[in-house]
Amino acid sequence: MTDYLNYKVNLTLKDGSKPTGVITHVDKNGITLGNVLDHQQQSIPNIDILSNQISDLKVIQLPPELYRSTKKNNGNKKSRQSNNINPLDDAIIFSSKDSDSDQTPKSTINRSNTPKLKSQKGSYHNQENDPDWNGEGDGNVKSLTEFDFAASNKMFDKSTVFADFKKKDTINPHDRLVGHNKLENVLKSAASKSKKDKYEIDEMVLDSNKKDNWDNIGNTSSRRQSKFERSKSPNPAKDNTVSHTNLKLVDSLSLNPINLASPVQLLEVERLSSISYGITPSITSEIAASNLSQLITNTILGGSTRLSNKKNHNLPPLVLLLIGSSRVGSRAFATGRHLTNHGVRVLAYVINDEITDEDQPEEDSTKELLLQWNLFEHTGGKIITSDFTDLLDIINNQLDTPVELIIDALQGYDDHLEDLFYAENDTNNLNHLIKWCHESYQQSRIMSLEIPSGIDGGSGTLTNEAWSITCHWCISFGIPVTGLLLAYKNGQLDVENDDISHYLIDIGIPNKVYNSKSNLRKFDKFWYSADSIIKLDITDV
Repeated sequence: MTDYLNYKVNLTLKDGSKPTGVITHVDKNGITLGNVLDHQQQSIPNIDILSNQISDLKVIQLPPELYRSTKKNNGNKKSRQSNNINPLDDAIIFSSKDSDSDQTPKSTINRSNTPKLKSQKGSYHNQENDPDWNGEGDGNVKSLTEFDFAASNKMFDKSTVFADFKKKDTINPHDRLVGHNKLENVLKSAASKSKKDKYEIDEMVLDSNKKDNWDNIGNTSSRRQSKFERSKSPNPAKDNTVSHTNLKLVDSLSLNPINLASPVQLLEVERLSSISYGITPSITSEIAASNLSQLITNTILGGSTRLSNKKNHNLPPLVLLLIGSSRVGSRAFATGRHLTNHGVRVLAYVINDEITDEDQPEEDSTKELLLQWNLFEHTGGKIITSDFTDLLDIINNQLDTPVELIIDALQGYDDHLEDLFYAENDTNNLNHLIKWCHESYQQSRIMSLEIPSGIDGGSGTLTNEAWSITCHWCISFGIPVTGLLLAYKNGQLDVENDDISHYLIDIGIPNKVYNSKSNLRKFDKFWYSADSIIKLDITDV
């Protein structure tokens, strides 16, 4: 605090008064002024002023010891007039070692007689304003000449250096980044090349609308009409080994356990919904497809950020449907139709000859499948019914977008792959398809509806070791089936890695259905009270 003593200051207090005096004491609470002159120019020996009373402070005169210290260190210092100095906001002292006017008051300096120094560029400045750097008064720095950049650049032989670069460079100019905006690299027409060489700054290098062979894929007339005799394969022995006995499916948010239904119970629930309450398979397919398509677009395909961007020059995402079972295949077709309506390209691969045979007697499930089939095609979806090699050629060679999602609707909870694909041609196509799905880069794209294909919906065991699909997402409709939990317990689904995401989708089953029969009353719970999509977790209780 002693650094501020003996300064003559002018204070502005909050009450409007402006006393002037010399600081004789300073602490954290306030200051003491001596030889004070108030606003009426009356002299007061001492006055104590609290810090919270001060509005502004201006230094009008430096302490006498500061003058003596400055003169001793620098040898030269201009004296200040103590009686005629205007108030200052800051005290800044300039010194010059070579100055001869120590005792000349600043107000009486004759600017015309002040010595001047000439800089390197010929401009003049006052010597008295030159700062004494570090207080040493060394003029060596000021006498240095400017660096001659032009002369230095002449010493650098650029032509030789760049010639050496060019000699060692073996890269084709068209392969460089600067060659990517060449018209000849994008447009092959001679007419375009004759007009200009490069794109302008307001032109896009990439095509604004990419195109591939999507419009030429799929044809309703490609449905196969031939029949094949059934040659069911014997079911191998089921593996009943249980490795986890206390597993449960729970709501991921509330952690409430979810009741499971056997395939027979779930079929009965859907039958009663249709007969007693008019919730037909078409209605359940529509509700299931609406909810599932929202889950897919928002969780997997980027949501509105990607699909609503009309200026996106990239092609839409591609989804592949694998259709085999009539009932679950109907819901897959309906889901594909909803995705198509929202700008997604959906390709369906149907490999079951029976459901494509027009001479085959149509059951209710087959009628629903053909209805959803036609609606899907009319909306813009593409259907392939030929060999798997044709599908592979379309995906790899005819389309410029990769498959981002594979929806497994081959089986469903109430079927077995051996009962659906018994013809020799279907069996061969299924073998190739499952082998393709087992590739490492495909497994993270597969979503199985109701239960992964190859697993029995009741027991959770594999019916054929060679025919099984590993999924990344598993979708249950209405009520999860018991086989899903049993597959975890017997090791068919890996509970340790937690690689499968489960979702339960509302399909519009009336709650009153569960009170119509005693064996269904345990399902009388409002699972979908606020949400139509429930995330499920597997826990070991």
